[in-house]
Amino acid sequence: MKKLRIGVVSYLNAVPLWYSLQHDTDIQVVPDTPAHLCRMMDEGKLDVGLLPVVEGLRHKTWSFFRDLGVGADGVVDSVGLFTRAELSQVKTVALTTASRTSVTLARILLHQAGANPEYVDAAVNADDLLGRQEDAVLLIGDQCLRARNLETDRVFVDLAAEWKLLTGLPFVFALWTGPKAVLTDALHTRLRKAYEESRAVSGDLIRYAGMDTGWSEADLAKYLEDIIIHELGDDHMKGLLEFARRAAELELVPKAAVDKVLDAMK
Repeated sequence: MKKLRIGVVSYLNAVPLWYSLQHDTDIQVVPDTPAHLCRMMDEGKLDVGLLPVVEGLRHKTWSFFRDLGVGADGVVDSVGLFTRAELSQVKTVALTTASRTSVTLARILLHQAGANPEYVDAAVNADDLLGRQEDAVLLIGDQCLRARNLETDRVFVDLAAEWKLLTGLPFVFALWTGPKAVLTDALHTRLRKAYEESRAVSGDLIRYAGMDTGWSEADLAKYLEDIIIHELGDDHMKGLLEFARRAAELELVPKAAVDKVLDAMK
């Protein structure tokens, strides 16, 4: 039997959604960056993936499960701009190439602040902060967590917190995404089970992440259990709808993205 190829991101904030899937004999778990996973989906090398929401909004034939993903209601801790200037005064931005959702959110927030910066796509990580010349640098995931422990001349601006201030709504960063034919009830049941199973070993995941990020286990436990939201509700879909609307206005996603979210909310 052909294995179901499931693409996942290895950031701590996503691992509880998929960790136990590695033990399924009929599933091939493929870890990579969000951007690479999207490319693999486009090339037919994956059947389903935990993908940045902007990819599901852009792709005509992809859909998503609305209740399982990576979200935050205010502070997210691991997605943000490290900046030397007020948002309204930012003139150059180095954008991580790892995730297009965070890039799109940064563009929306900077536009709202009145900035019109030059954007530079760069494979940046935490260790690059000191050497970058841009006014602001966008980092996500574990690299963002690492960077927040470094001594730099930059201020961290949490993008989910800025979104909450702007809209009053939560933000959704990633969802289980794929062709509608693949997103079956059986798969949904297995993914929910995987989430429950993976949460049971969250202590092990936190200890490993502590070594990689430099954060204490207590802080990482709060991050994973209190800050990151994996079971998404109606308010998260309202936030996703507002994100789709604002992104479409800036021509960062197709206008049809708004209808796609509305259909998912029915």
